Amino acid sequence: MKAWLDVALLRCPKCGRYYADASWYIVEMESDIECGSCGVEFNSKKNAMDRALLEFEIAENGKMQKVKIAKHLKLEARTKVNFLPKHSCQ
Repeated sequence: MKAWLDVALLRCPKCGRYYADASWYIVEMESDIECGSCGVEFNSKKNAMDRALLEFEIAENGKMQKVKIAKHLKLEARTKVNFLPKHSCQ
């Protein structure tokens, strides 16, 4: 079985610390966040570096076994795009 998560990577413009979070929070909500290292507040979307669809392999017991980047996505907000492959439900 498989599961997917759309994630984005962003970077603090002051100290360079990287953060990864769900892309709906970073890209679509364009939330302002505070850096845990230097304390500067910045806009997450304006400082987004990359976006990817992660694919998780799930074992019979419901535990995650492996994760890989299924594909890189555009940093712009989603517009009714189906990110899941055909016949993804099992």
